[in-house]
Amino acid sequence: MLSVIRMIFPLAVAGGALLPVRMIAAEEQRNPLRLPDGQPLTCIYFFPHWWEPWKSDDEAIRADLKRLRGMGYNTLLLDHEWSQAIDGDWKWLDRSHRLAKEAGLAIVPWLSPKTWSDVLPGRRHELAKQWFGVDFPFGRQQDGSPAAPIIWDRAVHVAGVRYARMYLDRYADQALLRVRWGGKDRPVVSLSVESAWDGGFDDGSIERFRAWCRRKYGSIKALNERWGTAIADWSAIQPRDRAMFDYAGHAEGKAARPQPVEDHVLFRSETIRDVLAGIGREVRRTHPDVLLMAEYPYQYDAEHPHARAYRVQYGADPISCDWADIVLIRATGPLSASELAALERHRRRTGQRFILTYRTYSDWDVFPASDAFSRSVETYAGQAARYGDGFGFYSWNEMVDTHVAFSPTMPASEQHGWTAERAERAIRLVGAMATRYRSLVP
Repeated sequence: MLSVIRMIFPLAVAGGALLPVRMIAAEEQRNPLRLPDGQPLTCIYFFPHWWEPWKSDDEAIRADLKRLRGMGYNTLLLDHEWSQAIDGDWKWLDRSHRLAKEAGLAIVPWLSPKTWSDVLPGRRHELAKQWFGVDFPFGRQQDGSPAAPIIWDRAVHVAGVRYARMYLDRYADQALLRVRWGGKDRPVVSLSVESAWDGGFDDGSIERFRAWCRRKYGSIKALNERWGTAIADWSAIQPRDRAMFDYAGHAEGKAARPQPVEDHVLFRSETIRDVLAGIGREVRRTHPDVLLMAEYPYQYDAEHPHARAYRVQYGADPISCDWADIVLIRATGPLSASELAALERHRRRTGQRFILTYRTYSDWDVFPASDAFSRSVETYAGQAARYGDGFGFYSWNEMVDTHVAFSPTMPASEQHGWTAERAERAIRLVGAMATRYRSLVP
């Protein structure tokens, strides 16, 4: 978790120096993504069916959605993965759309977590066979322990395509987000939340990596020179060898030979990209207008240690999101100068649109009348207006991570330092930021 100092003071980091964030000029503002009625996209992560009182109480959700709408938010970011759909046979997802539509809010659904990692051995595995007619094969971690499904297997492609089509057909006239794009109002879905491959060390994936290395280096001699190794032939490349592929050390910047890990990370990232691109292409054969959104859980080239570790652990280089039309960034705080530069490099490279969302923290305790409150509003809203194509926060009520909502019925273990008074101040701040953002991109 970042210190409140990062959030309160409008500072950007450049070359180790703290520089005040400059107020943006009109000509520097981006033209953001807009809903069919012309509103700029403002979004927030919301969890309508995981914890009490939200799970069982429609009125609690109605009250929250009414408040979020009044604060200036028009779009909910929702976990609508297949693993949620099977709970009650679409019950919770149907309710989300009904209540969101009633409140005048749109929904962006996350259709899988970490590229279908919610399919697990046992009941879900059997249900996937019933729903999609496929048998998911499971992968391996570096230590040989079981991992999530092998994402490049045909089963993931078939299930991903079929579930996306089912979802698009079921909710076409409900609360599904549509944005103006090329003169048309087009629906938006996300094929996966948290770009990731939870695995990549099974035998089939290792063979694919060896072939990837052949294509990249051409000869084992060239690979050895780059890796600083003495591998005899391609078959000797073994990512489960922790001495050669020091994942733990590389995540901390301490690996004696970082290049083998970097290449394996890149291979996994390209696989994520190619798998989701393939699913997207197939979905568009029947739904040609759909726009595809990726979600990256940290800012690109992030300096935060959690972000560096995530990229390595899950093979989640930013290129893993290249398949999408829109990328939603879940940032740890206002982006630094180097992080903004990375965002611009990727924007120029891909032509993608980027939504900037920011984590909320329980040490946000800024009084509305304070200078820190107004400076924070200008920092967050101003950065999103200048560099983003949309604005939002993570999250309203995630409870086990970052959130701002509070309920006295929450177990103490889920309150994370919040009180009703502190939550109210944070909610007012999040609302003021949305209002300010909308004023900057009218």
